[in-house]
Amino acid sequence: MTRRSHFQRLLLLAASTTVIAGGAVLPSSAMAATAAPHTAAVTTVASDHDGHRQHGSPTSAKQWVETTDTASGITFRLPEKPKVEHYTKAKGRASGRFYTVENDHGIVGFLVIDASGAQLNLNDCLLSFVDGYNAESHSSSEVLTSTGVHKTTVNGRPALDARLSAPDGTVGSARFIHDGDHYVVALSLGPKEKEKPMSESYQQLLASIHMPDAGATRAG
Repeated sequence: MTRRSHFQRLLLLAASTTVIAGGAVLPSSAMAATAAPHTAAVTTVASDHDGHRQHGSPTSAKQWVETTDTASGITFRLPEKPKVEHYTKAKGRASGRFYTVENDHGIVGFLVIDASGAQLNLNDCLLSFVDGYNAESHSSSEVLTSTGVHKTTVNGRPALDARLSAPDGTVGSARFIHDGDHYVVALSLGPKEKEKPMSESYQQLLASIHMPDAGATRAG
């Protein structure tokens, strides 16, 4: 297994844990139903290094893929067509979708959790995510920690930013956003020697996020 594939597996586990944590505080009636898998609309767009769309030849700029999460209407862009992991509503978990791209720099991902009526706060989301990642760490050198945690807002919505790192040189970033009926996580993770290009991709992802509702929400 390559190191990037190792990141991919651990991030999938972390996303699963975050979805389960989100579902744990949903009303019991909401957890009882099973949701059908949602598809996502995917459009390839050309962008420059700042993430701006280009209208010329697609080969003249790096190809980024614009995706709409159908269930929430949230759109975002990733460096290529993402792999999608679906989570359906079941006892003890919410539904959600985890979109990931694995490349030479590491992993960039975008998680959407359907959490209507949930009261989970953003700090709990961060703790659940880190715990999920660390649950399958093989040694203390792989244990992920969060630093530089601070609150911010995204278009009036409460958000939480964190820096991620492990003793083995794994580095990354995460942003948790509460968007009314959804919790959103944007993240990046990779080896320290690839930190600069991974950070650039992560910043482009953050800049591309578009929430369909203009109204601000309040997190618990």
